[in-house]
Amino acid sequence: MDTLRKDRRRILNVQNPDDQVLISKILQNRDISALSEEEYETELAVTVEPTRIGADIVHSECEDDQEGTVEDGPEPPSGDSATPRSSIKWRHKVNSFEPFSYIDTNISSNTSTVSTPLQYFIKCIPSEMFSEMTTYTNMHALQKGLSFKPTTKEELEVLFGLRIIMGTLKYPRVNLYWDNSVGIPTFVNCMTRDRFFQLRANLHLVDTMHPNNEDRIYKVRPIFNSVRNRCLQLPVEKICSVDEQIVPFRGNLNIKQYMKNKPNPWGIKIFILCGISGIAYDFIVYQGSTTEFDNNLLSYGQSAAVVLQLSKRFVSKGHELYFDNYFNSYNLLQILKSKSINAAGTARLNRFYKPPLSSDKECRTKGRGFSQEITSLDGDVALVKWVDNRNVVLASNFLGINKEDEVQRWSKESKSFIKVKTPEIVRRYNSGMGGVDLLDQLIAFYRTNIRSKKWTLRMIFHAVDLAIVNSWIEYKNDMKVLSTPSKNILDLMNFRLKVADGLVNVGKQRGNLKRGRPSLAPPLPKKICRKPFTEITPSKDLRTDQIDHMPDHDNAKYETRCKNKNCSFKTNIVCLKCKVHLCLNRDRNCFRNVHEKM
Repeated sequence: MDTLRKDRRRILNVQNPDDQVLISKILQNRDISALSEEEYETELAVTVEPTRIGADIVHSECEDDQEGTVEDGPEPPSGDSATPRSSIKWRHKVNSFEPFSYIDTNISSNTSTVSTPLQYFIKCIPSEMFSEMTTYTNMHALQKGLSFKPTTKEELEVLFGLRIIMGTLKYPRVNLYWDNSVGIPTFVNCMTRDRFFQLRANLHLVDTMHPNNEDRIYKVRPIFNSVRNRCLQLPVEKICSVDEQIVPFRGNLNIKQYMKNKPNPWGIKIFILCGISGIAYDFIVYQGSTTEFDNNLLSYGQSAAVVLQLSKRFVSKGHELYFDNYFNSYNLLQILKSKSINAAGTARLNRFYKPPLSSDKECRTKGRGFSQEITSLDGDVALVKWVDNRNVVLASNFLGINKEDEVQRWSKESKSFIKVKTPEIVRRYNSGMGGVDLLDQLIAFYRTNIRSKKWTLRMIFHAVDLAIVNSWIEYKNDMKVLSTPSKNILDLMNFRLKVADGLVNVGKQRGNLKRGRPSLAPPLPKKICRKPFTEITPSKDLRTDQIDHMPDHDNAKYETRCKNKNCSFKTNIVCLKCKVHLCLNRDRNCFRNVHEKM
């Protein structure tokens, strides 16, 4: 009998024996009317404890009012300094953060001269990379038994140069670049159309007969490693951000992702660390379960692992790092604080153990500009809820409401601009978060579009576009260090064309692309006419490559001004490769002065 009572008490979870008997009868009769309302209310009464010291600490049990959020991240590893979710407690108190001071350990540049655009680009994709492409492209054609004339490193450099021009000067069809009426002479003179398509179709970076099954992007890994190695050498700015980048691609690929808020929602995702200037310092190509994450960091969740792995790029204390709510979490902010990194970003409430913030409905009744702040009991994290057109929640380990500012917003009710108070965390987040978006914008201006089902071509030339944008920003920074006037700094379009011109012409021999059988008829005499345009001084890369620079007499009636900047004489001697007039006589040897390496 005692055993039966114990079992009944355990199953019904009731300690009072009389209640056990009553509930048993109710369950047998299937009638709950025997339980009076008075007894029911007594059992569920809440005991009110007296007020005590520390009553501002809140153990929240409220429901999460944010829709569309993901599940909480995993618990931090045992023995870690991060606080377990169940131990996170909040209090209605303004933060008392002391942000880490930034210590710049970057070696200042003592550059007295600026490199050429091609030299900046070669730092990202060196000549050795084109040599490897040559080897594997020829190997692939041989393995497939194709009728393919072996290519060379110089020919592949021309191919990449032409692709860069295509991204800058866009025609609706590739064939038009070789068209007799609207074609571009650079394309016609440097490579035939059929050879261009043949090289593009057989372009390979690795030996595909020995695949690396652990790396889903092994076919393009060498060029991305080359670009990343240059990114890792750059000095890091104080303010950086982490965000996602999409390489547009809608074909069949198992690592293809969809992101509805991106301009190109379908494609291959890249997690990237950028400064506010838009320059990339590190990146991770997402490939599902085989993404190269540190296993120790994955214990904090994949989104946190992305930030922690990219933040290894910081060697100085006091960097400011911003990210959106896909990455942000309570433990991530704690860990970054332990690494002396000031971090902030938008937040998903369910990653912060249901903090006791006012509901969206309550906040809307208080009007635009209302903000609320709570701080964790350990003092590591602050949450701020701000009301604008909609409610925004941000979390940080060094910022809160702090000093409020005012911004102008359009009011539909009054049909006029109104001033809305803005917390400091919102203002700092908006100014520091745009680095990756700026990089995406710069790439999209002159993206090398390829209408192909091969994802490898999309990825290869995305790496080229990324290298050019990074090189251009690096070039601009060096020019500003030298206090160069802005009118003398190349914009992105001209920088791309200079890189393309270097790849197409520097170190190349002047070949004859005329096809068909040689004609037995004597060549027609050239018609002497006035020059249609002024001679343009070639780039330094082209002048000093020491290949095929031959002097010739122009047979013109009148001499032409020498293009050496230190010479004011006229001459009939012209360089066949540079297409400029240069003095070459006993008294003046401008031809040698212009072409020798300084």
